[in-house]
This record gives sequence, C-alpha cells and structure tokens, in this order.
Amino acid sequence: MNDLAGKVSIVTGGASGIGEATARLLAQRGAPVVIADINDEAGAAVADRIRRSGRVAEYQHCDVSQPQDVDGLVAATVQRFGRLDAMIANAGVQVEKPLAETTDAEWDRVININLKGTFLCCRAAVRQMLKNGGGSIVATGSVLSLVAEPVLAAYCASKGGILMLIRSIATDYGRHHIRANCVCPGYINTPLGDGYFAIQPDPAAARRAADAMHALGRMGEPDEVARCVAFLVSEEASFMTGSALVVDGGLVAKV
Repeated sequence: MNDLAGKVSIVTGGASGIGEATARLLAQRGAPVVIADINDEAGAAVADRIRRSGRVAEYQHCDVSQPQDVDGLVAATVQRFGRLDAMIANAGVQVEKPLAETTDAEWDRVININLKGTFLCCRAAVRQMLKNGGGSIVATGSVLSLVAEPVLAAYCASKGGILMLIRSIATDYGRHHIRANCVCPGYINTPLGDGYFAIQPDPAAARRAADAMHALGRMGEPDEVARCVAFLVSEEASFMTGSALVVDGGLVAKV
C-alpha cells in the first residue's frame, strides 16, 4: 500500500512506542519520514531499519520543548525534501503524582514537553503548510484528554490542553487546507506505560487491572494506534478536522 506516497512526514518521539510504530507505518505506506527524538541512538536505529526495508527515513535530534530545535527540525525537513505534508506531534512524558504532591519542576517538565512541545511543533508545521498549500497535523492526546485518572494531574492537564489546541488549529486554518486532529489512545504497551507499571507495588497485578479496564479485556499495541494516525494523515480522512479519534479498546465506554 502506497496511499501516503510522497507525503513528507515528521514524527516526534519516534524512537520508541507509538512514535516508532507510526514512523514505520507511514514509511511503509510511501511517506518520506523524519524521526525526531532526544534518544539519538534509538532514533537513528529506527531510521536505519526503515531505510534497510527500502523506504525513506532520516533521524534528527529534537527537544520539542525548545523552539530552536523544533524550528530547525522543520527547516531541515524542508531543505531535505522540499515540503512538509504531515506533522505527528507525539513526544510526551508523564509524572505519576496527584496535584498536591507535584513539584513545580515536575509540572513544568510535563507541560513543557507535552503541551508546549505540541504547540511548537504545530506552529512550525502550520507556518510551513501555509506555504505548501495545506497539510495534516496529528497530535497524540489520550483518553485523558477527555476524562481524568487519579494520580496524573499534570498529564491530564497537558493532554486536555492538546485536544483544545488541535481544535483551535482546525478552526483557524481549515480554509487553508490544513487539517488538525487528535488521536486519543487508552493504555498502550509502550516504554512510557512500562515506567508507570514499574513503580506500582505489584506491577503484574497493575497490568492485569489495566487490561480489565478495557471493554476488549486488554491494553492496545503501538501498531493499533499507528494505523489510526496513518488514516488521519491520509486522504481517506479528508473531511476530518478538529476531531478526537478515540483508540482505547472501549476504556471510556466501560463503567
């Protein structure tokens, strides 16, 4: 399948998890992909594996909380490929603490990477897409863009903000042929999730409980989210913008 042939794409947080799966799938479907991360060794390895499969991929170091890094990422992508068609703003972190126990530094780190980072990526992408004549932005939100979960105050705030940022972009730039959507996963088997389970008193029991929270009786896999991201990037989603595409195995539907 080459339905994304020639659609130059950036995937932040592309060294692992949902970002890695998304980068691999977009490339498989014909998109030249630039993988951005702060984990240089892992990110470069992902790009190398994609190239060895016969597809086009590059890696660039990028701290999404730093404007100069993000602007440089988009500039380098355009210099290399001539345009930018899709921005996948995926990089994120979380802190497992309730509000009263969250420090200023922890709050700032989550907001700076998750929310400010998404803002910077979207701003740089929109500026370029206005020159292109359009494009697609997909941000990784969460079911916690829609509902709250205990002990994740900063994360919930950041993910709720991402959804409203995406809706604002969709509203402002739809007439410029720029679509902006948010994918909202439930629990997914990723390194970020592994970190959450590792700090629980009984990690195995916590995983079983997380599985049971979903109507499908299990957590999701990165590839399952990646397929939804690829759909939002593609022309099959040409009339979708400002949407929250929930990919959660029935988590928020289940009491």
